[in-house]
Amino acid sequence: MRHFVVMSAALFLLSLFPGFHVQAQDSDSIMINIDNPSFRKVVVAVPDFFPDASVTKPEIKDFAMTGAAELRRLLGFSGIFKVMADEAYTDSLEQIRKRYKTEKDADWITNLQGLNAADWTQWKAISSESLTLASIKQSEAGALVLSIKTYDIMQRKELLAKQFTASGDFNAMIRKYADFILQTYTGKPGIFNSKLAFVGRRSKNGPKQIFIADFDGSNLKQITRGSEPHLSPAWSPDGRYLAYTSFENRSPNIYVFDTKTKSISRLTNRMGLDSGANYSHNGEILAFTGARGGDTDIFVIDKSGANRRILIQGSGLDVDPKFSPDGSKIAFVSGRFGNPHIFVADLKWTSDSSVKVLSDRRLTYAGWYNSTPDWSPDSDKIAFGGYDKDIDRYDIFLMNPDGSKLERLTLKTGDNESPSWSPNGQLIAFQSNRIGESNRKGVPAIWVMNRDGSNQRKLDIDIYEAQTPAWSRQVADEE
Repeated sequence: MRHFVVMSAALFLLSLFPGFHVQAQDSDSIMINIDNPSFRKVVVAVPDFFPDASVTKPEIKDFAMTGAAELRRLLGFSGIFKVMADEAYTDSLEQIRKRYKTEKDADWITNLQGLNAADWTQWKAISSESLTLASIKQSEAGALVLSIKTYDIMQRKELLAKQFTASGDFNAMIRKYADFILQTYTGKPGIFNSKLAFVGRRSKNGPKQIFIADFDGSNLKQITRGSEPHLSPAWSPDGRYLAYTSFENRSPNIYVFDTKTKSISRLTNRMGLDSGANYSHNGEILAFTGARGGDTDIFVIDKSGANRRILIQGSGLDVDPKFSPDGSKIAFVSGRFGNPHIFVADLKWTSDSSVKVLSDRRLTYAGWYNSTPDWSPDSDKIAFGGYDKDIDRYDIFLMNPDGSKLERLTLKTGDNESPSWSPNGQLIAFQSNRIGESNRKGVPAIWVMNRDGSNQRKLDIDIYEAQTPAWSRQVADEE
């Protein structure tokens, strides 16, 4: 039986170291409560896009199929929508074409304000609840013009209408529109322009490095280099900065990567342990684990690296600080009563960068030890990793901020740790070393699941090992 596998970067460290333009006209939105236990996926139809006769460029003509396929993939990934197979609506789509198609192929979708009674009835009869239609044209300058609309079949109304123009990266339009769809249906931010940061190895014996990828693990970029380990990535609230821990100067310290300038700066510079930084809700300060001698406490520091001061101290380990998105609390892991468990502290802010603890309390009692807490975007749930001694496995759990309504999200699928919420709170990324869907242990990889633990799937990331994901709340505009 193992006693301390990686439950957090801080504990691991202690073991080592004593362009496009958008025109929009939004219709009324429809809200789906994704937090409702009885939530059921919305059945959506996304036919191939309709090309206009003006399209001559092969890459734009091909986009009629590839763009629709990408939109279907994104909606399916969200966990909110069930995408219909093309064969299910072939006849219904042909009826629409006959009723509305004109000699100018693209205009009929651009000008379409709604379907007629027969169409609404027909699409409802095949169990479709949402229909997205799109046309593509080619501008005089050779750019792609996408006109796209989404209709709610059940309420018989247009929900969303957008027009995009792009000369390159056509899929950026699709990601943007998919985010619009998510926000229209749920009232919460989309996820398709968010980023994942994580720790990874390119080879079995390679050093641990910090990587950034798109929400689904694609577009992989390596941030750090060198032979020393790099750990604990954490995003600033605006998505511009990424804090992490590095051993590159022997002693673990906190560094910050600027996604705009691509520059790296050192935030702490002391002997001992500084690790596991987490930004406050306003991005003005960072909380982190600091150790001198045999004690570890939680410190805060200004985003510039100045004004280091202690926030939480006590006997034993105090690690893994995580500010709640609303700024009212901070979760952390403490071993003050024996094995590590999740605690939460109430905060009082006297300025944007000045905060103190009013009181703290223990949240978890079940489990051998619990770690890596992460707040949902609405600050109404905490996900964490917990070690079950009886089955010798780590799993992901969910609870309210007061410790009530404890739920287990993973079971009998290897070790599952380090949860991180998506920007809309519908998905959770996490680290798992399962082999396939089995309970056998292999190499850690990044997985995602719905917030209720359903639909668990592995991200396709082209490196040997990936772990400790951090999902950005926003994405800064890159220059």
